[in-house]
Amino acid sequence: MDFDDDDEPQRSTTAMAADRTDLAFERSRLASDRTTMGYMRTATSLIGFGFSIPALFRVLTDVPGLEDAPVERARFIGIFMLVLAVLMLSIAIVQQITFLKRLSDISGKPFPISPALISAGLIFLVAIYATLNILLNLEPF
Repeated sequence: MDFDDDDEPQRSTTAMAADRTDLAFERSRLASDRTTMGYMRTATSLIGFGFSIPALFRVLTDVPGLEDAPVERARFIGIFMLVLAVLMLSIAIVQQITFLKRLSDISGKPFPISPALISAGLIFLVAIYATLNILLNLEPF
């Protein structure tokens, strides 16, 4: 073991490189989580608008003078937004799972399922529920 002038042992370059590599894997995983959360933010906005726009137009038909509000067009836009949210979340979930598997294979260490992935799955279920709700003309509970 090498010692410097202060009589402290110096770490080998191999050990320092291994630590840096481990940290690089962790940074890559966190970057993937941030990307997944970006997909989730966008999908959540699409779900909110996709669910509320048709509901708003249904309410507007009760207002005198707005009985002919284009409810079907609003419903179509809402469905489009919800389907887009479902597609985005599907892509995000598949991308995250694929990346975590690849990262685990390369690093030789298993990476736990991230909270971002679990959250994306839950929001995906909400998007499916909202899409079915509008497609089947159900009232929210």
